[in-house]
Parts: sequence; C-alpha cells; structure tokens
Amino acid sequence: MVFQIRTSLVLIILFSLIGSSILIPNSSAQEETQIPNWIKNVAGWWAANEISEKEFLAGIEYLINNNIILIPFLPCGAAAAAAASDPTLEAKLIPDWVKNNAGWWATDQIEDVDFINGIEYLIKKDILGIDNEKILGKVPIEDVKFSSSWTVNKDAQVFVSSSFFEIYGRNGDCLIDPNDGISKWKSTTLGLNPNKMDQYNEVALWNDPQNAVVVYPYFTFTAYQPHGFYDYFKGNCDDCTTTKFVQPKSQYTSSGKAHQALTLLGYSSITDVDIDRNPSILQQFDKVIMLHNEYVTRAMFDAITSHPNVIYLYPNALYAEIEVNYTDETITLIRGHNYPEQKITNGFDWPFDNTHPYEYDSTCLDMELYKLSAGWMTTCYPENMFLTNGEEIIILLKFLKYAQ
Repeated sequence: MVFQIRTSLVLIILFSLIGSSILIPNSSAQEETQIPNWIKNVAGWWAANEISEKEFLAGIEYLINNNIILIPFLPCGAAAAAAASDPTLEAKLIPDWVKNNAGWWATDQIEDVDFINGIEYLIKKDILGIDNEKILGKVPIEDVKFSSSWTVNKDAQVFVSSSFFEIYGRNGDCLIDPNDGISKWKSTTLGLNPNKMDQYNEVALWNDPQNAVVVYPYFTFTAYQPHGFYDYFKGNCDDCTTTKFVQPKSQYTSSGKAHQALTLLGYSSITDVDIDRNPSILQQFDKVIMLHNEYVTRAMFDAITSHPNVIYLYPNALYAEIEVNYTDETITLIRGHNYPEQKITNGFDWPFDNTHPYEYDSTCLDMELYKLSAGWMTTCYPENMFLTNGEEIIILLKFLKYAQ
C-alpha cells in the first residue's frame, strides 16, 4: 500500500510542483538554480525500491525541462524509445549502481551539486537513458522553420539542442558509435528559432539578395550507401563500383547539415545532377558553394573548375571521377580514390586537391579559409560546426555571405 500511495504522490507533485526548493550552483551557467525538495524524496523512494525506474526518470526529465540539469546536446535514446513504443519491453535505462548515488543524495551523504553534475555526466555519456519525447524544446516545434529543400515530419521529431539553429532528431533513429559506444543520432534536422531572427538576418541572404547557389552532393551521398563504393573499398563487394540511386537523406558524409543551414538562410540550391545534365547552369550564379562533392563526372569537374568564384566548403571535393547512367539510375566509379590503381588518389589529377590532411579534421578548432585564383578552400570538415552556437559558426556564415 505504501508503494501505491507514494507512486500517486510522485505523479501529483510532478504536475502540481508544490513544495520548497533547494538552491544549488549550476556548474554550466555559474548561477544558483532551484531544485525542488520533492526530487530528493523521489530519489530516496527509488533507491529503496518503492517506486519504479520510470517514475524516477520523470523527475530527471523535470530537471532537464526546467534547466536545472543542463544537457547541451541530448543523446539519442534508443532504449527509451523502444521501451516507449512497446510497453511490454522491460528496458533497463539506468545502471543499478546509480541507485546507490540516489540513496546517498536522499540521505544527505553527497551534495546536491555533486548529484546533479553526476546525472548530467551520465546522460551525456548515454549511461542513463531518457525518453527524448519527454524533453521540451526551447520553442514550440510548430513555430520552428525547417528547410523547404527537405521533407520534415514534425510529429516524428524530438528536441536535441538549441544552438545557433534549433536541432531535432527522429526519435529512436540511432546508431552506436564504435569509438566510444555511445548512441548517436543517425541524422539531425536544423530549424530556425523565431526568437533569433536578428541573428539570422546578419548571415542570411533573404534581405541581401545574391546570385549565390549551394550544390547538394547527391552522387556522393549515393556512393556512401550500402552496396556502394565503400563496400567495394572494404572488400565486401567486388561489383559495387557501380551502385544504384537512392532517396537522399541528410547525412554527415553528404554534408546534410550545411545544406540545411544554407537553404534555411536563403541560398538557392541545385544538385550535382543538375550540373551534370546542364553544365552551363553554373553560369547563372556569381558564387558557387560546393559541399562534400567528392564524386563528380568529368562534365561537372570542368564546369566547376572553370567558374570564377567557387567556395569549396569541404575538403575532399572533386576527388574521384564517375559516370552516370540515368536510364539504369546508377553511378560507376571510373578513376580516383586509389582506383583502378592504388597509386591514383585524385581522379582528375587536380592540383588543388586538399583531401590530406584536412578531410579528417572534424573539430575545426583552427579552421582557415584560404584563397585560390578562382575561389576559396577550407582546412577542415566543418559539418559539426552547424550544430554549435559559438562565434566560429557566425564567422563562417558571414564569410560565406560576403566572400567574393
């Protein structure tokens, strides 16, 4: 009977928010933050096995939604999403030893700030699983504007982060990073926060119309898909130097975040298919922004390299030559990326190839943009910069706007 009473009480106080509060210094914001006393009661009940794991997590979700626990970039909660979709599934979202910490905190054996900081760490490291659907965005998703170049089902999106852009992910669409074992988002969706329009106006083209275009690398996206070129490179498939067209998604290898960001900010967009079929299309634009356009046709290469103002935003552009069969809807690797001979790196023998050493620098801590006779190049792979809120992303976006 005690279990039932306390279970009901948890639900009541979660919604009524009645009770006194504890002041703790927030480690991230460096200011005092209120933590309700009832959270400590909930932690004690959970440690004593008097309430369920889900009820304890409801308290943690409250702390996140009220900025007491600060998670700048929420991990992809695959286990929580699976448990939410199947009530019969008994997913273990919290390691047993965390109960000890909760019990110590409930009995004042550890400080409030230490408990909160510990929970923050466990969530960031994907040790403590939370239900992403229960976490609120900074603004209602109905008010967030997404790129018209991509189809976004708002009902399937969950909040991930609020940085320069609002960032969402598809609930449960996760993969395990082999480097650290942490569940990561397969892809993320960027949107505009209506309360940040003054910031966006500084870097967007909608109030400063320019004849500029960004080129989405559809052929490169195709090359990286299953049964594509990389299955051949790994020795998994002998005939995967020819691969079929697939429906594009916003992914890291095809610079999906940059494409979303720039189209949100008013840049025109074409694909490499458009250039291959009509190379003269680039003559319509004064500025061309290439993304991770690694695999291109000879017609594309000639059109791009003859344009007077191209910004190669990603290293490894124009790296390998392909042929396209629009009837069969396939691309075929012709030359480059150590094919058909190991000694062949750039398939066009392009003297400005900057793949090495820049392609694998994804942190961009010392990013530089350097001038070519007909444009600019960068010294790192900037995809993850579009998830940040620092000065660097604003500088980069202003450069793209004003570069000549």
